[in-house]
Amino acid sequence: EPCVHERAVSTGDPLQSLSELREMFLSLGASAGDVGRETSQLVSSAFEQIVAEHRGMADELLSVYEQLGIIFEVTRKLSAVRGEEEVIGLFRDSLQRSFAGRDVFVARPRQTNEWVRAHRYGEQRRENPPLEERISAALRKVCRGPRARTLVVELQDSHTTQDDSTRGEVLIGPVYSGELLVCALVIFRPATLRSDTSTPEFRASDMSLVESLATFCGDLIRNHRLIREMREMSVAMVRSLVSAVDQKDQYTCGHSLRVGYYATTLGRLLELPEIELQMLQWSALLHDVGKIGIRDEVLNKKGKLTPEEFQHIQEHPVKSHRVVQQVPQLADALDGLLYHHEHYDGSGYPSGLKEEEIPLQARIIQIADVFDALTSSRSYRPAFDWQKALAILEQEAGKTVDPRLQEVFDRHVRQKMQSEPQAWEKMVEKATHFASAFGGEDNGVIATSLPIAATDRGGDSP
Repeated sequence: EPCVHERAVSTGDPLQSLSELREMFLSLGASAGDVGRETSQLVSSAFEQIVAEHRGMADELLSVYEQLGIIFEVTRKLSAVRGEEEVIGLFRDSLQRSFAGRDVFVARPRQTNEWVRAHRYGEQRRENPPLEERISAALRKVCRGPRARTLVVELQDSHTTQDDSTRGEVLIGPVYSGELLVCALVIFRPATLRSDTSTPEFRASDMSLVESLATFCGDLIRNHRLIREMREMSVAMVRSLVSAVDQKDQYTCGHSLRVGYYATTLGRLLELPEIELQMLQWSALLHDVGKIGIRDEVLNKKGKLTPEEFQHIQEHPVKSHRVVQQVPQLADALDGLLYHHEHYDGSGYPSGLKEEEIPLQARIIQIADVFDALTSSRSYRPAFDWQKALAILEQEAGKTVDPRLQEVFDRHVRQKMQSEPQAWEKMVEKATHFASAFGGEDNGVIATSLPIAATDRGGDSP
């Protein structure tokens, strides 16, 4: 008993306190004979079991905390992510910090039953380098069938079994988008690190962490792909609609797609925010949808329009507005539909707005609309070349079109035309096949457009 009171047990670290109590019981047992020693050994074993269980619980809690920390970090950065490659990069970088000192990378399967190491996002390389056969074999073993689980595989080089640099273990977390294998998160620990306490062997908690992250990564990729598919389907439906409208007039076939391309280019030059740029693109693609309600004999008339016919064709911006306003998600695209025939000096229609009263979206579409009209053939005249179209736009600056936008568009087109001999033909080709969901097309190489003078046909609109 005196021995018990002579030592004070520390109260800081619980594991340290238990260890000290164990030593005290062992010392008591040594001075109490055989029965005492046996009792102290039983107590010591119980203490060791408690300590082991405590350490296990601590490791498990630490693993859960680490998982939550990584998921929180990834979630916090998701708002800045724009594609699945960036999503995968987020998870790889997070794992790299958790498994410092080990080789963390992303592997992608090829149809040839071979695996390659994926580039980091933004790296400029021609092709992905193939992985060593032993790692590829481990990936083939783990990633068989749908929804494979995360596993640790021991690597062994049969030719140089004594060389630790060729051996080790690899933790593989397959990433699935639905039932489709996308890639695998891979962490390689060479056998040379066995004596390195800072890089311990993979534990069950490590496998749980990687599997949780691989599942989360796959779900995010699936969401990105579903959004992209829905966007592409929406654009395809709009293209079908505008194509049906454009084909009412053989001279305006493809007009809406080209206007969408030119307007998007000008919007990028003005550095519009992404959401405004997307609404501009929708508005430009749909700007003439109201012509589906214009009589064919008026649209296709080769002679001069009568006042009544001209008034009828001027109704198409209002008709376009009425059609599209039934889609709540496109509310921010309505200005361009309704006001793209307003003139900067107030002489346009339907409301006679002028200067800054005309919404920016409509002023941009007007430039694109007129430019395409000038550079396209009509029943009463051939197409103007791009130089003539730019000259007409310059003449109309401050009258029909916004002079600031005209200057930006003019400068951009002239710079592009100086880049190569066939620059104009390539620009028109891109504009004619403008069909991407937002951001999928190279929208930086586009021409200019300007409102067509309404003289030859008594007020013909582009």
